[in-house]
Amino acid sequence: MPVLTFAIPVYNMCEWLAPTLESCLWQTHKDIEILVVNDGSRDNGLEIAEAYARIDSRIRIVSQENAGLGAARQKGQDEASGDYITWLDADDFLDKNAARWWLDAAVKNSADLVCANAVAFSSRTFNARRYFPHPPANELHFDSASRYWKSKVVWRWIFSLPFIRKHGITHARFKLGQDVCFTYATLLRAERFCQIQPAAYYFRQEHKGAYPSLDVQIEHALAHFIEVKRILLQDTPDGKPRIKPFVKYLNENYWRDVKKTAPRLVGADPMYAERLITLGFELFDGLDPDWFRHAALAPEIRERTDFLPLVDAMTARDKDGVETILATLQQTASPTPDKRNLYHTIRHRVKSLMNPLAYKAKLRLRHLERLAAGRKGIPRPEPLQGPRATR
Repeated sequence: MPVLTFAIPVYNMCEWLAPTLESCLWQTHKDIEILVVNDGSRDNGLEIAEAYARIDSRIRIVSQENAGLGAARQKGQDEASGDYITWLDADDFLDKNAARWWLDAAVKNSADLVCANAVAFSSRTFNARRYFPHPPANELHFDSASRYWKSKVVWRWIFSLPFIRKHGITHARFKLGQDVCFTYATLLRAERFCQIQPAAYYFRQEHKGAYPSLDVQIEHALAHFIEVKRILLQDTPDGKPRIKPFVKYLNENYWRDVKKTAPRLVGADPMYAERLITLGFELFDGLDPDWFRHAALAPEIRERTDFLPLVDAMTARDKDGVETILATLQQTASPTPDKRNLYHTIRHRVKSLMNPLAYKAKLRLRHLERLAAGRKGIPRPEPLQGPRATR
């Protein structure tokens, strides 16, 4: 039985899948399973995965009709046979020591969960940065480690499979926001978790921020906050609501998403604005507006004075007040900067030349690409024509 399962949901990612698989195969800890979840891809990613499975018996493939990232991660969890599991996006890659670092810490600390550091990189500009780095620590608990109140990704962690299955933790079927639901549910139930210093994971920034449809933005990005409310306030394992972590998440993410959505409502079907307000009333139902004030938040969290008018309107179910705020956001919205223009690309490529982290990420990625190119019998990627389909 493998010790660690790398579950890789794949949906129309054939251009990047081979280096991702190579990064699993080059692990210095060999007792692993690589589980490719084909989520109804329409490119030739499945063909590439099947060719790799013929090369290495540790690679296993399961397929399903396209159901979105949350469902694909759940499929990987259901099919996994390792003692631990992590989820790897099909365009990212791992340090060759990732499995060893994670597992050594898990065994040493008897930890249900282990978090590694990560590097976010751009394969277009070649620049890189550390992704919300944390110092090494053990014997951590969610209530006492406030820096983890904004843990929003599953891919920098490994999770004990027996622990997940014992507590019945599953992946929400949202197309956006599913990571935070899963991590909050696990962190609340873990007896202890630990943080390791090395950067085990390399996160490709392209493709992650694809602009969703207005329907997805509302029914997934905004709707997932209601599930977060359930996890942190209503169905906690000890019955104690985690108010500060919940408010912190709304301060930083709900307010950002509303500001992002409001300008898109101009000229759109009025049902979208109506739905945003309906979901907001459900989210803020039963919340105390004083929770969002300085007296309740200090010292861990700062008050967001610009968010407070919306908090007050939502908690009071003041539809006219919410509509007024949305109209103001539409009038004052700043244009989204074009980060794909030539000036931005050249500027960040120059920055990358002076960034050792960027050089390291680029060097490792190029090595993985050469390994993939040197494999016999691996099909060349055949991406879909036109804009890449999203989930």
